[in-house]
Amino acid sequence: MKKLLALGMVLLLSLTFLMACDNGDEEVVDEPDVEENGDNGDVEVDVDEEDEEPSEETAFGGENFTLWIDNADYGNALVAALSERFPESNFEFEEVGGTETLDRLMLDGPAGIGADILLFPHDQIPSAVNQNLVLPLGPDLADAMNGRIPEVALGAVRLDGNYFAVPLRTESVALFYNSDLLEANGFEVAGSWEEIIEQANEYNDVANNDFLIRWEAGNAFFNHFFLTAFGFELFGPEHTDADAVNFDTPAVLEGLEFFAELRDILPVPAGDLNWDTVHGAFVAGEVPYIITGPWSIPYIVNDGAGFEWGVTTIPTINGVQPRTFSGNHLAVASAHTEYPDLARAVLEFMMSDEGLQMVYDEIGVIPALIDLSVISGLADDPFLLGVAAQAEHSHPMPAIPEMGHYWDPAEAMFESVWEGLATPAEAVESAMQAFEAARALAE
Repeated sequence: MKKLLALGMVLLLSLTFLMACDNGDEEVVDEPDVEENGDNGDVEVDVDEEDEEPSEETAFGGENFTLWIDNADYGNALVAALSERFPESNFEFEEVGGTETLDRLMLDGPAGIGADILLFPHDQIPSAVNQNLVLPLGPDLADAMNGRIPEVALGAVRLDGNYFAVPLRTESVALFYNSDLLEANGFEVAGSWEEIIEQANEYNDVANNDFLIRWEAGNAFFNHFFLTAFGFELFGPEHTDADAVNFDTPAVLEGLEFFAELRDILPVPAGDLNWDTVHGAFVAGEVPYIITGPWSIPYIVNDGAGFEWGVTTIPTINGVQPRTFSGNHLAVASAHTEYPDLARAVLEFMMSDEGLQMVYDEIGVIPALIDLSVISGLADDPFLLGVAAQAEHSHPMPAIPEMGHYWDPAEAMFESVWEGLATPAEAVESAMQAFEAARALAE
């Protein structure tokens, strides 16, 4: 009878709803159509997960979903793929350098104008987590990454048992060589720095600014291997000990002494060894060797002068294969996103085979995968395989907050030794003092 009373009240309130009951039969009230409404309110709905999943429209939304991407070709391809996969959402990207995204997010995120997804290098993840800038990924994405992405990359995005980012690509510096120039001078590809020095003494023409090898001699990222060849362990063997920056160790002194000797074969100020004079000279076919990373490959392929070239491991020093820094570029979801479910779904797509194939196709770098055979074309890519060979002799940049205090003192240390402004011992002492001062200021 309660239903009949309810029906009477409805009839009194609105004449637009007319219902008839036959011979006292109880009225049947239809349940809401959950699939059509898409908003269940407080209604609990049982869903057979195997047979029926929520539609993407029901699960996500995303009227204005923004990605900050550091490569335009990759950004365009990613937005096109996401728009097809999640047609109810509106995706757009802005080209933002990976070292700029966190600083921008600190300002733009709280204001509601920041990106939903952004990319940055892995050594910035502790700072991002400590400042509550990024969204935890949750157990499903964590399970999807385990066994798929190398542990060395996962370790950089896992803090206190939680995962905060998806590693997308791995990179390391390596030795790039111009086969035609080497052959023209009767040289084989050098396997040691001793060979580099011998070839340089024969090849160099200071008057014409012709030198056998170039690299960014003031860049601590590029120079790291000069120290590891002598046993340097930044922040200890596991690279996690904040009290062990280890500037003041014999390994650093020996590495700097060797580094200083190389000024004889590359008598160019550190400030003049930049992207244009290193990478640009190689692209123009003017230098036999440079030390650079996979980011240079697309430019050489597209803009090179048609010479034969290759990529191999960093030459040995005193018979020791140096260890370079490796960097993992991460994708994260902003803690300020209005669409956390969609953000996690986008990250899941970005780390899928299709998403990582896009990383290789559009950027020309090595995806962060254990099984690289799933990436079409990579097995036949001699240039990236050369980078991958060096990556086997690398370790990730330490992902602890103190890493942020390392770069400026280390760069000043290398530059002062290269320019002859300080002895290795003096440069080490200054670097140690600068690091401790920066650390104390931060605390």
